[in-house]
Amino acid sequence: MYSWMHPSLEVRENGTFGKGIYAVSNVPKGECLTIFGGYVMSLKDEERLPGQIVDYAHQISDTHAIGINREEDVQPVDHYNHSCEPNAGFRGQIVLEAMRDIAANEQVTFDYAMTLAEAPGIKLYELACECLTPSCRKVVTDSDWRLPEIQARYLGYFQLYIADKIEKLNS
Repeated sequence: MYSWMHPSLEVRENGTFGKGIYAVSNVPKGECLTIFGGYVMSLKDEERLPGQIVDYAHQISDTHAIGINREEDVQPVDHYNHSCEPNAGFRGQIVLEAMRDIAANEQVTFDYAMTLAEAPGIKLYELACECLTPSCRKVVTDSDWRLPEIQARYLGYFQLYIADKIEKLNS
C-alpha cells in the first residue's frame, strides 16, 4: 500500500494492546524493518482524523505528520506498539531499523519519544504506558525526547527532526 514492512515481520493479536508487530524469524541488528509512507498532512489535520487512526500517523516535523488518513487504508505497519525498552529505532524520518538482534516471536516495538515532539497549537500527547518493562515511564508524552536519559539511550535512533532539536538544545 503506502509503506513497506520486512517479510520476517507480521501482525499478530496481542492480548494487552490489540495487535502488534512480531518477528517470524530472527532479525539482525541494523536490519531495515519498515519504511513508513502515506499522506503528508499538517498536525492540525492529523488531530481531526477519525477513531484510532489519529495515532497511526508519525510526526515528521514541528508542523507535519505522515500516515494514512482513511480507516480503510490501515496497513500492517500501523500496528507497532510503544515500549520504554524498544528493540527498534529510526534512521532518518521514515525508516525503522532493528537496534539489536530481534528473536523469532519477539514483539517489535519503538519508543514514541523517538518520533513525538510538542508542537505549537497542537494538543499535548500523553499515553498511559503499560509496557511493564523495568524502565517503564508510566506516562509517555511528546516532551520525553527532552529527558537526558532518553537522549543518551536512543542516540542515533531519533527521527531526524528530533535529533536536530536535541543537537540545538544541547549546544
